[in-house]
Amino acid sequence: MTKKYSRIIAAIMLITAIVFIFIALNNPQASFPWSNAITYILYGIYVFLMIVLFIAPFKKT
Repeated sequence: MTKKYSRIIAAIMLITAIVFIFIALNNPQASFPWSNAITYILYGIYVFLMIVLFIAPFKKT
């Protein structure tokens, strides 16, 4: 994956997360069909992957 594509994917993930948070805050009645622990794990994986994609282009191979 090139540096350009890595940054584009990370930026799209960030924008998607911001939109998701905005929608979630305006619709408190909606929920996921699983426990909060699983939800927090999925959020953590998402944030970790987004950070890796932002940092990866700056790391020398």
